[in-house]
Amino acid sequence: MLNPRRAFARCLAVGLLYLVLLCCTCEARKPAAAEIKAGSRSAGNAAASPAELSLLSGRFVPEKKSGFAAIPAKFTAGKTQYLDKRTLAALAKLAAAAHAAGFDIRVVSATRNFTTQKAIWEQKFNGQRSVGGKNLAATVKDEEKRALEILRFSSMPGTSRHHWGTDMDLHEAKITGPALHNSTFKHGRGKEFHDWLRANGPSFGFCQPYGGDPAVRNEGKFAHGYQEERWHWSYRPVSADYLRDYESNAAALMPKGYAGDKAAAHLYMDYVRNIDPSCR
Repeated sequence: MLNPRRAFARCLAVGLLYLVLLCCTCEARKPAAAEIKAGSRSAGNAAASPAELSLLSGRFVPEKKSGFAAIPAKFTAGKTQYLDKRTLAALAKLAAAAHAAGFDIRVVSATRNFTTQKAIWEQKFNGQRSVGGKNLAATVKDEEKRALEILRFSSMPGTSRHHWGTDMDLHEAKITGPALHNSTFKHGRGKEFHDWLRANGPSFGFCQPYGGDPAVRNEGKFAHGYQEERWHWSYRPVSADYLRDYESNAAALMPKGYAGDKAAAHLYMDYVRNIDPSCR
């Protein structure tokens, strides 16, 4: 018969060994803090901070925003405009290459915050600014249909890529056609400039978010989308990250606080997501 003391000692030793093995197993399974942070971000589950949400929705003042800088006057049409500093650095390189090829880039519109986009939207929604030569407030009484007309080319406040400081509307100094018109870029110098941007822009990180028919842009995946905008270019290394952040925080970013928001807001994610795949 086993001595009681020896039996107790043996049980104690076995118990201690089991606890050691259990702790080692738990520690091996525990991910490092850095892994937790990286994993949740890559999976798109991380909630954006209030500062990130304010940037994504355009609720900030560009000239006071950290990480933004004024575009040099030689690239603008007279008014001071702002871009994300990384986008601005890439634009300077793109403009230098364009100049060497005989084109002088001009930025018609860069960062537009929520307030600016709200003014544009409401002028169109309330009939103060015509859309396609029409006063929509007088001719389209149904507010959702009116919003859809505006959404052919203009974003709802809080959903525009121009909020991010990564996107801009471009023109060229010697183009005689009006800016922000696709027809301007389909013939003559306008077409030459657009062809040059399409061929060379990607080398500097730039892509055209809205090309072709929105109904077929992503193989019909989205019911709605902006029409082609040959003038609109985006700095993909930054804007692609912001797009993923927007998609991950879509509920918190549902737009509101502008005329017609109750009729239009439910449409917003199609317009945010229906971009050319080259910009993802």
